[in-house]
Amino acid sequence: MLILRLAFKDLRHDWLLSICLVLAISSIIAPLLILFGLKFGTIETLRSRLIEDPKNREIRPIVTRSYPREWFENLEESIPGVSFIVPMTRQISTTLTAINTSAGVREQLSLMATADGDPLLLENGVAVPEDGECVLTEVAARGLEASVGEIITFETRRIIQGRSESGMLTLRVAGILEERASSLKTAFVSLDVVEAVEDFKDGRAVPTYGWSGELPVAYPVFDGTLVYTPEPLTRLEEVMLINNTGFGRVDKIEGPLAGQLLGYTPHPEWSVYQVTVLSRAVTDESLQAVRNRLRGKGAVVIPWIEPLPVTLTTATKTFSAHLAALTDAATLVAPVPPAIASLEGQVILVPESAGLEPGEASLLLAVGDRTLTLPVTLIINGQGEGLVHGSASLAGTLNLLRYRDLRYDTQSASLLLSRQGYAGFRLYATTIDEVAAVQEQLEAEGITVHTARERIGEVRRLDTYMSLIFWLIAAVGVVGGISALTASLYASVERKKKELNMLRLLGLLKREIIQFPVYQGLLLSGGGLLLAGGVFLLVAGVINHLFREHLRATESLCTLSGFHFAVLVVGVFALSTLAATFAALRVTRLDPAEALRDE
Repeated sequence: MLILRLAFKDLRHDWLLSICLVLAISSIIAPLLILFGLKFGTIETLRSRLIEDPKNREIRPIVTRSYPREWFENLEESIPGVSFIVPMTRQISTTLTAINTSAGVREQLSLMATADGDPLLLENGVAVPEDGECVLTEVAARGLEASVGEIITFETRRIIQGRSESGMLTLRVAGILEERASSLKTAFVSLDVVEAVEDFKDGRAVPTYGWSGELPVAYPVFDGTLVYTPEPLTRLEEVMLINNTGFGRVDKIEGPLAGQLLGYTPHPEWSVYQVTVLSRAVTDESLQAVRNRLRGKGAVVIPWIEPLPVTLTTATKTFSAHLAALTDAATLVAPVPPAIASLEGQVILVPESAGLEPGEASLLLAVGDRTLTLPVTLIINGQGEGLVHGSASLAGTLNLLRYRDLRYDTQSASLLLSRQGYAGFRLYATTIDEVAAVQEQLEAEGITVHTARERIGEVRRLDTYMSLIFWLIAAVGVVGGISALTASLYASVERKKKELNMLRLLGLLKREIIQFPVYQGLLLSGGGLLLAGGVFLLVAGVINHLFREHLRATESLCTLSGFHFAVLVVGVFALSTLAATFAALRVTRLDPAEALRDE
């Protein structure tokens, strides 16, 4: 502490020179602080705006194409960095008229599909709408003179065979999305509403909203057919069964297997053939082609499917089995199970061993990643183990689930085809840093997309260029500062050789004398650092005040964090110590005897 006090008193004694050195040091540090504050504040402001605005993480397809459901289900697993995706229908089908009855206002707007986790809504303070709700953009709400809680009527129109038809639905306004998030006249609704509007415009019925039209009724497909003939077929006749019929193989079935496939014991004098496909299932047209080839032979052509794994649930029990097809054509041969004559519609023939009660039940079918649930009626039959049977029409229709999504419509009590694909999507990356990677992977799949990649790249390039400029200027300033401080401390040692030698004679050790220029360098740089920090805070405040109209409440155009100041203090003191080292080396070469000679 003695050396530190001596160094401080020496600087105070030469106060004019000390002030000049402090000003010189601060004149180097202050511009660097301001420059770095502008760099850090500007880049962080731009970056925070990029991060906080989910539109910059949005990835939109440029070209319309068909995207199957499976593509959406597998996307998040196949492409890392995707945080949210929702399908979109054709843009032309999403335009309709919104009516605010209370205000007497009509407005044309478009529908946009949304779902749980939508960042565009959630990160702008709006909750995702539930069933029967919508979220309006501020532009749409202003045009409709609507507010949160109001009921809006949406009218969609179509022209069928020259006849104009309209469909109406009402939705409650659950929120209003501010204009900076979207400047379009848009209503955000659940995906099923967007699908319903497109279905209506395509001429299909939408029972949910009471819109008339054609229902996309599911149709049966079969994996093969069982040919039941009173006489064996010749080899040529077998070949004719697979020639241009859609089938690819013929096998004669004998013994217990014939009974298992038919669902009952065949007549012992009749022959059974299994005609199957090689790949994709066939429709009734292929079965009719086989019937035509066997015309006049008294043959029975029975549709066949590869048994489907199903679960039947009643009020008291659950039973798992495989569903096979049974046809009313079986009534033409003997012996006939007594319940077969009534096996039509959603009726399932169940063996007694299942232990189920006859009556109403629920059938669950799972094929791959597709599932389907529908109500059925159970009829108990004494034959079969592990197999349940439905009519050929029901079993064939359920077999379609292997290839397409199906749904059971309670209003029409029928199985309907679900949508096969979508025209586009709304996709958001997890962060702005993931946008480029997601874009590259989508384009590798042949999907051309639009992103804010260029804007993100511009911010990164700006950060790089500003960093380069800063470090170049900083390098010049550091070299100049070290040179000035080194020269000053070295000259101070030269001027005070007599005094320093006298201190050595008074008993101070060499290592203590070495500390003298080091302490002086730290004191001078510390004073310059404090003055530069004050100048920076003043200038930064003026800059932020001048640009306050362009900044948000939490943003600053020129700012530094506490971490930056901590690094600055350590760096400045380290450089000061380095500069003082040259003067300290001069102290080590001083000879105390020179003080005696001077005396």
